[in-house]
Amino acid sequence: MNILRSVRALLIPAGLLTTGLLLVPWPARRGWAQFVGAPAPSGTQSDGVTVVILVIAMLLIIGALVKILDLKRKREGEAVVVQAQISDAVLRDPALFSLPITPTAHVPLWKGSPVTVEVAGQVPSDDLRLAALRVVEREASHLRPDVRIESRIGVVPTNGSSIRPTPGKEGPR
Repeated sequence: MNILRSVRALLIPAGLLTTGLLLVPWPARRGWAQFVGAPAPSGTQSDGVTVVILVIAMLLIIGALVKILDLKRKREGEAVVVQAQISDAVLRDPALFSLPITPTAHVPLWKGSPVTVEVAGQVPSDDLRLAALRVVEREASHLRPDVRIESRIGVVPTNGSSIRPTPGKEGPR
């Protein structure tokens, strides 16, 4: 958001300054190296048309940039909503609330492209990893139909779950 504010703070004064400079009539019409003869016509109509075309072009460029930045801001807001809803769903699940699972949503700039939710973290078992993915997929499907889930959940067994005695065999003595 700070980047958007700084870009807007730079674009608007730059556009106004450029527009103002284009509207100022240029004082020098003749240079020293021109030959002596019939005077050149001053203030032709093509000069005015050129200035008007340049002003309109600058305004269109500035307008397009403002629209793109506004669209980007809206998409970031949508990503925050999707990410918060999925995080809440993970925290509501009693088996997952104490695990470090973090969803991060990315909404593309153009409409029609799928939302990408990256789920990262570590869980002690593959069953909990699958349970977390099911919760994320279920919540994401309620929010939007075009959600793509990328799992970055690693299975890291804890000390208690990695040592399991085999039935019928004793451990080392």
